Amino acid sequence: MVMVITLAMFLIGSAALAMGTKAKKIAVFEVEQDKAYYIAEAGVEKVLADAKNGPDWLVDLSIGGSYDYLAGNLNGEKNYGEGTFESINVKKLAENYGQTALEIESRGRCKGSIKKIRANASLETLYADNLFRGFWVGNSAAPGGHVYNLTTDVYISGGEAVVNKGSNIIGDLYSREKVYLQCEEGSSTAVQGDIYTLGGVGFTGACLPSISGQIYVDDINKVPDEVKDITIVMTAGELESTIPGNAEFPALLSDSRLKWYRENANFKQLPLLADTGMFFQNGIYYLVGDQALSGTYSGNALVVIEGSAALGTLTRNSAGDSLAVLASGQISFDAGCAEVEALLYAKDQVNFNNGESVKGSVLSAVQTGQGSRINISQDDDLLNSFREINNWTTCFVKITKWSE
Repeated sequence: MVMVITLAMFLIGSAALAMGTKAKKIAVFEVEQDKAYYIAEAGVEKVLADAKNGPDWLVDLSIGGSYDYLAGNLNGEKNYGEGTFESINVKKLAENYGQTALEIESRGRCKGSIKKIRANASLETLYADNLFRGFWVGNSAAPGGHVYNLTTDVYISGGEAVVNKGSNIIGDLYSREKVYLQCEEGSSTAVQGDIYTLGGVGFTGACLPSISGQIYVDDINKVPDEVKDITIVMTAGELESTIPGNAEFPALLSDSRLKWYRENANFKQLPLLADTGMFFQNGIYYLVGDQALSGTYSGNALVVIEGSAALGTLTRNSAGDSLAVLASGQISFDAGCAEVEALLYAKDQVNFNNGESVKGSVLSAVQTGQGSRINISQDDDLLNSFREINNWTTCFVKITKWSE
């Protein structure tokens, strides 16, 4: 009986030990699986965080092409946490203006466990280069006798483009519809660049404007006889792909994006104005209600205003500073405003009245004001500073598919 009982206890103990050992192995394996999963997930997050900054590897990647992110950006450094990256590959599935579809496959390893994640993501690629690019209006007809004095490219998203007499544009002009150039004796109009237009070109007034570049259309009959010798005919498809503004005016402050800015802003009030001006910390400022901005500023920031903005003279302290101002209402300029050095976006309108100058860019759904000269010049230092530090603030990512 003693031997029988001893044998039974031995068998029960062995079974319990075996079960416990197996359970421990399973638990350890599950932990390693979880760690491998999080390593793979970290690979996906690294790609998306980098993609929001508009890197060259993504911009240059052809549709259908693949990119070895582990080798190209992490220099083959596999170690991460308690495991390693086995591979991180990115494929560009599609790209239309303002939208890029990616497929990201990331493999993570923790000891003997390997996990693979495949994620599809849609990037609204509102990179600084594509967004803050000179003078961009949704409805272009210049009201009230506005005269353009521009040293930058001009992008027209909708409506016929009217360039009033006395205007001077040093840069290319892109329009989805017809471009009208007005010119009178003693009040000449000049375009020192190329014109790309889907609607053609028309002249009004008593004399001919000066065009130093080429005119690109999809039908030679869309231009006056006087300029057919400088006109180049492209197919409609080629012309559409050439016009960067061949997209709707960017809805940068839609309700969903305003909500995102509100919830993710780094700061909720403007920095104090000191003797040396305002110092902005890097990141997003979200302000509710109409705001007034003027003075000298330092730092790099995106200022989102849920309301309108009234700008006085606003200048940078140094070439490395940058400020982008986004207003859900209108942007206007004080009577004493001489110059604004900033990247400006108005969901509603920009009101020009006093011949103020903007160094940077101006984007607005419409332009208003009466009989003013609009002075805008592109500032590459300002744009580059914003791109290098705050490009991520205007790029939005949406995960469309996630699988293991």
